[in-house]
Amino acid sequence: MEGMISVALLIGLPMVLLRVVLPAGLVIALQVFLCRRGRGRLGLILPGVSFLLSLLLTLSLGAFSAARVGTITTQSIAGNGHVVEEVEEEIPAPPVESQQLLAIGGVFLVTNIPTAVLGGIWLYHKNRRDWKEELHRMDLQDLN
Repeated sequence: MEGMISVALLIGLPMVLLRVVLPAGLVIALQVFLCRRGRGRLGLILPGVSFLLSLLLTLSLGAFSAARVGTITTQSIAGNGHVVEEVEEEIPAPPVESQQLLAIGGVFLVTNIPTAVLGGIWLYHKNRRDWKEELHRMDLQDLN
């Protein structure tokens, strides 16, 4: 049994690395490249896209939990196939529970982790660029 577990780990670990770690590393490398290359707002593209995707996921979860509203149509059909009676019943929206709000808030926070990481990379490079420009200005003032 232990041999099977080690074989599964041996096969599963590279798959996890290829499916999770490699794409995340490539996105971080792209963010660093955009921050170094761009002169300002170019490094905000990936955090913006990440934020919009997290909003989309959060709003779709909220819409899915509220999608239990609708109507039920009941038809009574006679022996000859004609509709005798049709009753439409409205299903009222259930009240929003605190558990649902906590779940939606948790999804929003978890899906914004990449936004925070990418925004932190942008902020680091922006502050570093500003510090170098300030140092360059001070050197020019010292020469005058």
